[in-house]
Amino acid sequence: MVRAVLAQQCCGYDHLDTLPQIASEDVRVRLRRPLPRQTRFSRNHPSASERLPVLRANIRKEQDLFHCLVLDADIVEIWPEIFASPFGVFNKGDDDPHTSGRVIHDLSYPEDGSVNAYTDSSDVPKATFEHCSSVAREILRCKLENPDHDVLVMAGDVASAYRNAYTHSAYVHMFAGFITEDNAIIIDMSAAFGWTGSAGTYSVLGGAVAFNHGSTGSGPRPRGFYNYHWVDGHINVASSTGTQCEDAERSLRFALTTVMGPSAVNDRKFTAWSTQQKVLGLIFDTTAGTVAMPTKKVVKARSLIAHSFHSQALSRSEFRSLLGSLRHVATCVRPAQAFA
Repeated sequence: MVRAVLAQQCCGYDHLDTLPQIASEDVRVRLRRPLPRQTRFSRNHPSASERLPVLRANIRKEQDLFHCLVLDADIVEIWPEIFASPFGVFNKGDDDPHTSGRVIHDLSYPEDGSVNAYTDSSDVPKATFEHCSSVAREILRCKLENPDHDVLVMAGDVASAYRNAYTHSAYVHMFAGFITEDNAIIIDMSAAFGWTGSAGTYSVLGGAVAFNHGSTGSGPRPRGFYNYHWVDGHINVASSTGTQCEDAERSLRFALTTVMGPSAVNDRKFTAWSTQQKVLGLIFDTTAGTVAMPTKKVVKARSLIAHSFHSQALSRSEFRSLLGSLRHVATCVRPAQAFA
């Protein structure tokens, strides 16, 4: 990220004061009070201890990308400020849980003595995102504007989204983890996913991409392209007339490169233009004019509800999994929105 380029390309952006600061000074963490010195590190969650090879593989991958440091635990003798939070490992889609998983750095543990508990949230930018109904409205607008042409949707994704916001060197010691079996300390060098300030910080970057993309116009869209985004996902909607689709995709790629650099463009997650597209976990069909939950998610939601209904007790992780899986129900079924 280059400060001068951002100032020029994002002129008029609401968070233009914060954006160059992240680019030139990295992310700083303001605490409500100093973190206590740890006499011993917290144990990792059982999900991480039981799937240690998966945890190691993920950390090794991040180390190879220079996203984290792996140090001998003896480093605390000269760096006693290190504050370690436990790791967890959760299933990643339908991948084999023995070889694949998503590593979570639990920065909210312990509840009253965690990094998140000590972070001054009033100093963190507020994450703001538009409801996904915006995509449906844009599809309808394109249909009315060009009724004789298909409306196409494509999705673009930022590579390692939260890794694009690095933590200032004076604060990285707050984002450590510990693997007892290897006597190793892991230092996360980015505004880690799970930190109370990461969503707001990244929303400044993602919002800048959307602003730049939405400020770029072409012949049919002189006022700028449609620029919906949600965290690291960016959605394009365009009529299949002329070069509208090609122009919109080119603009999005340029905006991503301008704000976060060429490595931010995740080509594997750039979909082809289609009348039926999976966006934010929902299936948008522009021809039928429908938005629906994928069949697999419907089956999973029913299974979770049945299991919860017949259970005498639920663990916290099971309860959170249930709520997370039902968010699409609240989006698609209006009576369920009262419980969202």
